[in-house]
Amino acid sequence: MALWRNQPNTYRHSGFIDIPEGEHRVRICRVQVEPISRNRKCFEITFEVSGYHGKLWYHLWYDPEKIDEWEKRSDSFFNSFNIEDHDISQSRKWVGASGAVSVSYKYYDYECEAKYIHCLYGTRKDSLPPWKDAPYEVELFKPGLF
Repeated sequence: MALWRNQPNTYRHSGFIDIPEGEHRVRICRVQVEPISRNRKCFEITFEVSGYHGKLWYHLWYDPEKIDEWEKRSDSFFNSFNIEDHDISQSRKWVGASGAVSVSYKYYDYECEAKYIHCLYGTRKDSLPPWKDAPYEVELFKPGLF
């Protein structure tokens, strides 16, 4: 997304770029743990996306009262990122792990209402191209061109 401020010479990149729908190779760049209540936690995981400057945010909710739901969602996450140690107290060690996700959007009245991210593993993950760094940003407008 770009902020124009009514003059092309004042172009400024905001840093938020939508990642297109589809399957993408990703890398964990940050894990933040938020306690929700006494035993419940939310893991906010930030992904860098292969070939893009934008990021994705993924949430894993841990609730000991809903352990079946946790195991289903966390298993796909751990399998996608080849994380063998499922000890959630070691979540900071997840940073740098590579995996794959599928991104889809839900629209309502032509507005993007929600972004869904599902972890991929197995042949779907293996069929994705290798990691590709995002291209260098190109300055579209330089002062004095107009």
